[in-house]
Amino acid sequence: MNTLRSNRFAALATITVASSLALTGCGASAADTGTTTPAGAATSAPAEPREVLLNAIPDEKTPAYAFKVAGGTVPLTGVSDLPNKAVDVTLLQHEEEVGFTMRMDLRFVAGKAWVKFKFTPANLAGLPKLPNKWMLVDESKLSDKTFMETAEESDPGDTQLLVESAAGLKETSPGHYSGTTDLTKDTEESILDAATLKALGEKAKTVPFAAVVDSAGHLTSAVVKIPAAGKTKAQTYTVTYSGFGKTASPIAPAAGDQQKAPAAAYELLNG
Repeated sequence: MNTLRSNRFAALATITVASSLALTGCGASAADTGTTTPAGAATSAPAEPREVLLNAIPDEKTPAYAFKVAGGTVPLTGVSDLPNKAVDVTLLQHEEEVGFTMRMDLRFVAGKAWVKFKFTPANLAGLPKLPNKWMLVDESKLSDKTFMETAEESDPGDTQLLVESAAGLKETSPGHYSGTTDLTKDTEESILDAATLKALGEKAKTVPFAAVVDSAGHLTSAVVKIPAAGKTKAQTYTVTYSGFGKTASPIAPAAGDQQKAPAAAYELLNG
């Protein structure tokens, strides 16, 4: 089981979008252990919902799978294959006040990292001129050395946080679970920003939560129904994990599709 970590993807996107705006001046289920019950012995109780869900969350041994995170502070899509040390992720960060969107594509393969940026609109004054190719990152030029640890994220949707902060969990039908979760435990703001959490007040401690575990014991979805708060409309935070063992593993970009990252790229990455 993976230990609880902050969402590096969300933190990284927050840093880079802030930098770009500044430049412009604007495992298997525990339900079946494979053991038999001795004659006359009491039948063991089924696994608790929390235990089932925690065991279903992807970890460093989980085969390649696709992920999608929607409705949080930083939408994510990608592929994770930690056994083969390969991760592909796309992050989107939108600033409504200035109508600016940054897309950042990251690829980690065998200890190396590549990055791409796309800005919309692309003609904002002050935006750095970056190549369209994958840019190979030199770790020695990063001010934050934990950047490379982004490739170790086994649970990009922070579902472990949701489960560990949950209450009243119950199995409503085979593989389907529901309860509430406490979003005040999200101290890294990977799901909600501080302003929304403050507006929610006590409601943030008992937000409706649901999850699904497939027949192979993999967590396939987690959904949090977040009520309206202050000026923020009601929203849904959704994590989807799919294609376990059937998803193609990310590979290093071809030589002709990559180049060394220029100084402007490190200005964004270093914040």
